[in-house]
Amino acid sequence: MKENCSAMNYNDVVNNKFNYLKYSDNDENQTFLFFLDSDSICRNIKIICDRGLKDQKTREFNTMYVKSGENEWTQKKGGEEYIIQVLDEEWSFVVSIEQKK
Repeated sequence: MKENCSAMNYNDVVNNKFNYLKYSDNDENQTFLFFLDSDSICRNIKIICDRGLKDQKTREFNTMYVKSGENEWTQKKGGEEYIIQVLDEEWSFVVSIEQKK
């Protein structure tokens, strides 16, 4: 995270149900959640963003990934395929990144 997203700050969280790492920016416009399995391997990423960032993120995803549907992209990396989805919420939007099953 320090190399790729230096503006993000680690937030120490304790949760008995989920094992995850949480990072947020100083303006609280974005929060990254890295969900880990029992072996501490990241299996899912959720990025919660302020609605005002949606156009910027959509343009970014259009240049980085292959569009595969409305608010959905795919990425092939390391022999694996990943699905990137944008889900609208009332006050924010959520980017979900997970390996294709």
